[in-house]
Amino acid sequence: MTRWRQVVLVAGLLGAAGAAVAGPVSSVRLVKVEAVTFEIRHRIFPGFREQDQVKLKEDFQVGDTPYSARVVEFVPDFAMDLKSRKVLSRSNEPKNPAFRIIVREKGVPQDTTWAFLNMPPHFARKSMLAFQVLRIDFADRPPIVSGDSTKAVQP
Repeated sequence: MTRWRQVVLVAGLLGAAGAAVAGPVSSVRLVKVEAVTFEIRHRIFPGFREQDQVKLKEDFQVGDTPYSARVVEFVPDFAMDLKSRKVLSRSNEPKNPAFRIIVREKGVPQDTTWAFLNMPPHFARKSMLAFQVLRIDFADRPPIVSGDSTKAVQP
């Protein structure tokens, strides 16, 4: 297998669980997220909309609901292998950034969902909350704002 076809598990990516990144080992450049801003919606209460800026791996409360959440993974260029159903990143650049979120109700895990930039939030069959990425703040590059595709890939 050539270096270009190796899959590198980037375990240090944002301190989160690793995401598979296709590419040569020497070209791996980690993207460091400082914070992400979400719009959160509730399935039963359509008027509920909350914006929260959060750090990865830190719990945050959702309004005055019994729900809290935590961003547990960041994937810079989200893709899924349909055969294995495994999530991977096609590159290290934030071309299709996604965040995996665990939602807890009264401290008990209830749901795991993905939030994407420039995609409407979606409710899984049993989800009460849906998340949409509005802004991503990086340590080493300008932020990406929803709807601003010109800033999605920085050299």
